[in-house]
Amino acid sequence: MSTSQQLVEALGLEPLNVCNGYFRETWRDAGSTVIYWLLPSDHFAAWHAARHPEVFTYHSGAPLRIALLTAEGEFREHLIGPDAAAGQHPHFVVPGGVLQAARTTGDHTLSSVVVAPPFTPDIVSTPDAEELCARYPDHAEKIRSYASAG
Repeated sequence: MSTSQQLVEALGLEPLNVCNGYFRETWRDAGSTVIYWLLPSDHFAAWHAARHPEVFTYHSGAPLRIALLTAEGEFREHLIGPDAAAGQHPHFVVPGGVLQAARTTGDHTLSSVVVAPPFTPDIVSTPDAEELCARYPDHAEKIRSYASAG
């Protein structure tokens, strides 16, 4: 059994349709939600934006590469992981309304995601990658690299 599958079973994770991978909500109150999020290598988090900020925290596995694309067309990539000396961050905040996509850099990444105010499915938008490429042609190759399992 793979490490990813062991984590799915041990943490009671379920498939996450919004941005792929596996999750389990561990906290919800009037102010926030917290989930475990496992992204195995055969999954990717396609382009999406949440109206509220999201705080990603690294737990285990390979670093997580998160790409951000602002409305102004600025493209940035960040690594969430355990090695600060290598430029990785133990946690990272994605501002509300900013497009994001993600891939693990190895077999899997286990993280937690905090959303405040609490997550609801209606806060997420999922634009078409080709529309993003047309809007931001200077970043089309990078946008496509986060838009499929390849």
